[in-house]
Amino acid sequence: MDEESIKTQENTSNSENNRKIIELLLKNKKLVTPKALELIKEKNLLDKVLKIDKKIIDENALKSLEEPEIRIEGNRKRKLAEEYNVDFKLKNLKIQHKERKASDFISYFNSKFSMVQQMLVKRVNPISISNIKKTNDNEVSLIGMVSDKRTTAVGNKIIELEDPTGIITCMATKNSKSEVFDEFDNILSDEVLGIKGYFKNNYVFINEIIRPDIPITNTMKKIDAPISCVFISDLHIGSIDFLGELFNKFIKWLNSKDAETVKYLFIAGDLVDGIGIYLNQEADLSIKSIHKQYEYTAKLLSEIPEHIKIIVQPGNHDIVGVHEPQQPLNETALSKLSNIEFGTTPCSAVIDNTFRILMYHGYSYDYLIREIPGIRQDGYRKPYLPMLEVLKRRHFVSTHGSSSVIPELVDSMVIDKVPDIFHSGHLHTVALENYKNVLIINSGTFQGRTQFQEMQGHIPHPGIFAHVNLQTRDSKLINLNDIKL
Repeated sequence: MDEESIKTQENTSNSENNRKIIELLLKNKKLVTPKALELIKEKNLLDKVLKIDKKIIDENALKSLEEPEIRIEGNRKRKLAEEYNVDFKLKNLKIQHKERKASDFISYFNSKFSMVQQMLVKRVNPISISNIKKTNDNEVSLIGMVSDKRTTAVGNKIIELEDPTGIITCMATKNSKSEVFDEFDNILSDEVLGIKGYFKNNYVFINEIIRPDIPITNTMKKIDAPISCVFISDLHIGSIDFLGELFNKFIKWLNSKDAETVKYLFIAGDLVDGIGIYLNQEADLSIKSIHKQYEYTAKLLSEIPEHIKIIVQPGNHDIVGVHEPQQPLNETALSKLSNIEFGTTPCSAVIDNTFRILMYHGYSYDYLIREIPGIRQDGYRKPYLPMLEVLKRRHFVSTHGSSSVIPELVDSMVIDKVPDIFHSGHLHTVALENYKNVLIINSGTFQGRTQFQEMQGHIPHPGIFAHVNLQTRDSKLINLNDIKL
């Protein structure tokens, strides 16, 4: 066979191979550029290309799929986390600075009802309250917001539910199912519920209480890169009880080989102890200027390796006040750091376009622990309990007035998207729990036990933080008190 025939055969084979790759990509609704097509063949990337969530496959789309070349700087090998570029977006809430009117509260409640209703509607198949009395069916399903809750003299339990069309009285009697009768005490004012029952004598007698909750179909997501993240909160820098040596040990850990894969550090509020948070706080402060508290915080965080992205949000001790949603801390000395991003409270980070980490400091948890009998006893000792209640209701602050919520046209305290990780602080105790493939993290503190906590009988967990491998979803708590560095 002559040289020209061989070339012709090779070209035919290449064309056929190209055609098959293009057809397979088209079948998966993907378009490929000529240059990208050559790279896919050259570097055997087809299987990986089929898995990525992109419609146009060009050279940029392929960069994240290539195995990184490990570079040596002097005698030092780069940390593994430095070798992977993963898409990262911080989703902050938009907070409008304006005078609020009565109409803003109406819009806020209507928005809350509508958003939660959309989560419930497939499971409840509701009828509007105004049409319940017109129906010939005894069995009814409805969705409503709790406007009142009470217990009658004979022990029956009543809630008033309202939707945009009207108000109706719903009852659980002593003869009701035990799970319904018991759950009644955990219902909060202003939360949006689904109800199934039967209508008689102007009452809906409840057979089932349905919350929006996390769908049972929720799947566990992972990142296709060997990277991890770390979660902390409640540093309370400036407090006489701030455990500086323990925090320096944490910084040392982040600089060690044990943190080889750490790419993100999430801090869920209360970075400083603040000024004037409670009566006579000045006596409990080692740094009595709020600005110097943030300057010292920035100095400590500057010791964290620059390849680790630091995501911070405020808590109730931070300078932005307690109104929720809270503004980011970007107007503090922390803005000097090159590897920091500022989140609102709440906020969410989206990694690799699909993996969602939801952060909320946890200011409403005190109210939930106080008002929900089912978690009243153990809520501070097991901080995942109030976090579970938030996920079940898909709302950070179900009861208006339990926290200083700023009413907006859209209720930003609704959890409209299911997170993969839900991270909070505030309670100064540690939790690491899985709930329907959502990893719940409460990240403890770096503040010792305060006089107030002693009075309340609260025992904090200082120096314990969560570490999560995003590729395997392995998670663990690391206790700095137990390790030597």
